[in-house]
Amino acid sequence: MTLQTGSERDVLVLAKTIGANEFPVERPAIVGVDRATGALVRLTPFPWKGADTDPPIPRWTWIQLNTVGDDRDVRPETLNVQGEVLTAGYVDAKDGWRLRWPFVRPHLRRSVESLTALAKVRDATAGFVRPESDIDIVQLPLRLRFRCASEDCQTTHELPVLDWELHSLAHATRARYGPEWATRFRETWGAGLAERYDVHLLLSAYGQAPTKLYVAGLFYPPKVAEDSHEHMHHMEHRRHQS
Repeated sequence: MTLQTGSERDVLVLAKTIGANEFPVERPAIVGVDRATGALVRLTPFPWKGADTDPPIPRWTWIQLNTVGDDRDVRPETLNVQGEVLTAGYVDAKDGWRLRWPFVRPHLRRSVESLTALAKVRDATAGFVRPESDIDIVQLPLRLRFRCASEDCQTTHELPVLDWELHSLAHATRARYGPEWATRFRETWGAGLAERYDVHLLLSAYGQAPTKLYVAGLFYPPKVAEDSHEHMHHMEHRRHQS
């Protein structure tokens, strides 16, 4: 879906990412959904001019802002921020993510491999992938090891984590538990998480290496049984995702 640039828009914040200073370098960003088009957008650099809103913007917040295209960035989702950023609402997690799922499902991809194929031709450089339950978190630097829950998956992936929230939780766990922090963190955010929740990963490509992916966000909605009609519809939708 083609994005209009140089315009005012409402964006639902799905994830905030930290920067990466070694190749491939990446600027901090917000990955979200544009209300008007339903397309994924990447707002970078963010915080804009070195300052977040006060208080900082949490995930699932609607923000209003002006954007302009970035001719230096080949990723189709990337936009630059202009002017003031305003908050304008919040999407609640109630009723088993009933209000949140419509912003995720259109961007589900079968596997890392399928998203990488789209990135190679610049059709999409961000999307959600559902991992199998045996995910593992690797520390320093943070990386996530997993296989995709799809027959398309050809290997075990180990991707860098630039998710701002997960990095903040890692620092908090380290401060609380000292030498035991890595074990505690792994228990909470590794395989144990996937056993309790329906884990999805928001993946994004680097600006300097548009076919190399990182974890931009970790999502863990409740495991809710769908009725047979809903299940068939969602499985058919995923089969048609490239």
